[in-house]
Amino acid sequence: MITVPAQALLDELGIPVERVYSLGLSVIRRADVERLAAENVPTATYELPKVQRAVAKAVQLSHATIPAAYTVMAMDLDDTLDLAARLTREVRRPVGLAELFVLAVARLHATFPMFFATLADDRTARLSEAPNIGVTVDTGEGLYVPVIHNAADRTLKEVATRLMEFRLASTTGDFRESDLANGNIAVTLHHDADVSLAIPFIFPGHACALAITAPQPVLTLNDDTLTTKKVANIGLAYDHRLINGREAALFLRALKDTIHEPFPISEQE
Repeated sequence: MITVPAQALLDELGIPVERVYSLGLSVIRRADVERLAAENVPTATYELPKVQRAVAKAVQLSHATIPAAYTVMAMDLDDTLDLAARLTREVRRPVGLAELFVLAVARLHATFPMFFATLADDRTARLSEAPNIGVTVDTGEGLYVPVIHNAADRTLKEVATRLMEFRLASTTGDFRESDLANGNIAVTLHHDADVSLAIPFIFPGHACALAITAPQPVLTLNDDTLTTKKVANIGLAYDHRLINGREAALFLRALKDTIHEPFPISEQE
């Protein structure tokens, strides 16, 4: 039996009577018709872009094959941010934490070779000849990780120019294959002002990935005076087969010191 309200809704929705009989109920009420209608509402679908499918594949492979660990260190970046603003004017290119951290990481290549290594097998790691630093770029059209090759030999102006070119290319996905190839460490950028901690996945073939978060204002007591400084949590995800916690802490400490050191700005220096 079909109640009058149920029949009225069937007629309104154009659902054949045979569909409600398939429910196997002795009495078909309006609620049964509503439930049947909800079950048959088409589900919206969205085809993932090619670049997002590539990211998904890399993430899945990373989590399936790399036993990752994570260490984070707070870094006072007031001086670094002031330096970036001054250098932007000097080189006439955008200079921010991305540019400065690329150069600082590159400086650590000789001292911390395992952080740029590739695991060859259970007993062997393949060391890299130069720091090829991948930098995450996402302008809303997908995540890309173009590479600053031979970063230790680059000046600030060269690094700033390449990253500016990468940002422009990311708006259309117009990267050359060589732009995305042969990285051996990754610097992942998290620009949102409210992001205080980020744990990156380690790209397959890499030993680690560095996460740069937005500096946050922190109250601190300095000579009995309460002041504010900008502090960022800089994190390192690392392959525990190649790197241990002590080495990770030493790397971050060296990076904390190196980010404040002077470096070549342009070829004229």
